Parts: sequence; C-alpha cells; structure tokens
Amino acid sequence: MSRRFIGYPTDWTLAVMDDAAEAEAAGAELLEAGIAADDVVVMAGHESIERMKRLGTSTGLPARLRRAMQFVTMDQLPDLHVYETALDDRHPVVGVRVADAVRRRRAVEILRRHGAHFINRFGAWATEEIAPWRGTMPERPHHMIR
Repeated sequence: MSRRFIGYPTDWTLAVMDDAAEAEAAGAELLEAGIAADDVVVMAGHESIERMKRLGTSTGLPARLRRAMQFVTMDQLPDLHVYETALDDRHPVVGVRVADAVRRRRAVEILRRHGAHFINRFGAWATEEIAPWRGTMPERPHHMIR
C-alpha cells in the first residue's frame, strides 16, 4: 500500500487525540456548536485514509515530489509529517475548518476539553501553533524535526 501524504490543509485546524471515543465526541460537539459537517473531519481507524482525502491528499511519485517541494518552501512540513505518523500510530486526528477567529477559539476549546494536543491552524500565509504535543513525540526522521 502506498503511503498517503497530507496536502497543505489551508484553513484547517488539526489536533491529535489519544482516544478514538474522545475524537468522535469532539467531532459531535463541534457539529452541535454549529460547525458545518463539511468543516469537521475525524480521522481514526481504517477510515482515516479515506477521510484524510478531504485535506487534499495524494500518493505515489507526484505526492513525494510535491512533499519535497513543500519541504524546501514551508516550515510547517514537519507538522504534517507528525499528523501522518500519529495516524499510523493509531492516534486519531480531528480537523476543523472555521474562518471566524471567535468561532475557531470555541472550536479549539472543545478540542482541548476532549483531550486534544498538538493543535495547529494552517492559514493561507502562516501556521499558528496552538498547543504542543503532549508526552513523547512520535519517532520521525531527523530532517522532519524543526
């Protein structure tokens, strides 16, 4: 099976969860808070690769070439690799797309209440680091550590 790479998730806030049930509960609460279903994605288990496609993913040589170009031009590339590794290690990842800063802060509060960590917002021009990884970071290649 070819490894799937996350494309740059413009306008998405991504968060790692340690528990699949909490990830699903966070996703449900985000929907209850008025965030549209198209703007919430819970990536966990065997469905994570399919759900990851909503972030603009690809596989194969074109994905590897794009990833190499991203590495040269983006300082957030190591963060995307951490999310991919988290999914490989069976840590659910929740994505939420909210443009309004006030509603986004509310969404982050919901994620945190459900145990989210390693929370980052990927804007069009910059990435906002909201919360660090909790515990031991996943193993990753030296060139993917920033």
